[in-house]
Amino acid sequence: MAISQAGQYAGLAALLLAAIWILWTELRPPAIAANQPRHSIAITAAPLPGAGSVIGPFRLVSATALTSPESAFGGLSGLAALPDGRLLAVTDAGDWLLFRPGAPSGEMGSITMPGDGKSDRDAEAIAFTPDGQTLVSLEQQHRILAFAGHGPPLTPAGAPLYRTDTMAWPPNGGGESLAVLGDGSLIWIAENAAAADGALTALLVAPAGLTRRIRIEAVAGFAPTDAALLDETHLLVLHRRFTGAETAAAISIVDLAPVLAGGSAAPGRLLARWGRGSGGGDKWPVDNMEGLALVRRKTAPSILYLVSDDNFSAAQRTLLLQLEIIAPLR
Repeated sequence: MAISQAGQYAGLAALLLAAIWILWTELRPPAIAANQPRHSIAITAAPLPGAGSVIGPFRLVSATALTSPESAFGGLSGLAALPDGRLLAVTDAGDWLLFRPGAPSGEMGSITMPGDGKSDRDAEAIAFTPDGQTLVSLEQQHRILAFAGHGPPLTPAGAPLYRTDTMAWPPNGGGESLAVLGDGSLIWIAENAAAADGALTALLVAPAGLTRRIRIEAVAGFAPTDAALLDETHLLVLHRRFTGAETAAAISIVDLAPVLAGGSAAPGRLLARWGRGSGGGDKWPVDNMEGLALVRRKTAPSILYLVSDDNFSAAQRTLLLQLEIIAPLR
């Protein structure tokens, strides 16, 4: 009897998740009209509690809730840092947002890409290459787009990057995380395509196009949502747990040396976790954390910026967290 009831509950849960997904894909705001010039938007940053608190090797410098009257604002899923201190984000609707933390305004525009449907424009990660390009990872139709320069205007540079291995990735569980190594190789991590042993499924794509499937150590109960290169052999990965009943986030460090030497598995270590149901405390604000950017500073500790995806929902928030790295990570 208990098994039967469990099956019924599982079926109801699956139907509920399917209904939420359908409503979200149908009702979320459309992208800004393609090729529309960049335009300025107002941004309000309301401070949140927790500044100064420490979890693992990180100290929370600041936490804010970002809002804007711009209807396309929200859905921030990927984050990258420019040398001048501004942050560039991409959204689930295929738009970009350029802003400076704490500033009262920013700029928005549409990412130039083929297709205007919602499934064509689901941008999830952004990264810069050493040769001056901006890469954007999209899911549903799993691919990576290349643009000239670091930051807007995002002018297409070459054909989209498709890989056969991504055909097995779930439509809404694909290339959520993207990082670029110093030689131009890509680490492309699937959100929800775990290997048989529970490890994260990822691709190592060499500049010449040679692709290898690799496994990255997971954080149990969490899904990867973004990544940033710490150094030539280490990757920082942001993870989230967002179930409605539980909202939590985690950061891990991954050792890429074994896969760069030809192996298939990259070990990892949990650095911090927080939020409801995380087992790591609730010192820091949390929502659906999806974007991660690393800022290196010559005379001060490096900074991590984290941003949350509000799914264009009034029930969620766009949070921006600034973490200072106060202890060695390796």
